[in-house]
Amino acid sequence: MATARERYADDAFERSLAQFERLVQSVGSKRFAAAMNLTTRQVNRMLSGTQPNPVDRIVRTLQSCEAQVGDEVIEYICQEAGGSFVRDEATIDASAVNAVRECAEAIAAISDGQITVIDEREVRQAIAALTSLVRMAQAQRVDGQPVKIKPVVRSEALNHDRSLKD
Repeated sequence: MATARERYADDAFERSLAQFERLVQSVGSKRFAAAMNLTTRQVNRMLSGTQPNPVDRIVRTLQSCEAQVGDEVIEYICQEAGGSFVRDEATIDASAVNAVRECAEAIAAISDGQITVIDEREVRQAIAALTSLVRMAQAQRVDGQPVKIKPVVRSEALNHDRSLKD
C-alpha cells in the first residue's frame, strides 16, 4: 500500500507536512496526540508521511469544493482561532471595487442602529476587503509613491456585484 507521501507526491503535501510538524512541535507529540485523541504512533506516522496529516486533508478538502464554500469554511476556522480570512482579488482595481462595495454594504447594514449577526458578517467582509486592498497596494508600491488605481464609481461597484451573482 502506498504511503501518503507517495500518493500525494507534490509540493503541497510537503508544505502541509511542514505546517503539521510545527503544530506538533509546538506542544510535543504526546500532548498533541492526547488533544487529538490519537496515539503517538499515529502522530509519528503522520509526521513521517506514512499516513495523511490533518493539515494536508484540510487543504485537499478545500481544493476539492466550490471556492465560496471553501472560503466560508476557512473563515469559520479563522474565527475559531480569533482571526478572519482575507482572499485577495486578482487585480488592485478589482480589489478597490470590492472594498467600496463591501464598505457600502457594511455601512448600510449598521445604519439602522442595530448590529445583528448578519451585520457582523458584513462588517467582517468590509474589513477583509480593505485588508486585501492595503496588501495589494503595499506589494505594488515603489519608493513610497502612491499606487494608481482606476477610480471606482458607484455603478461599477454595483455591476461588479451583479456579475458575481449571474
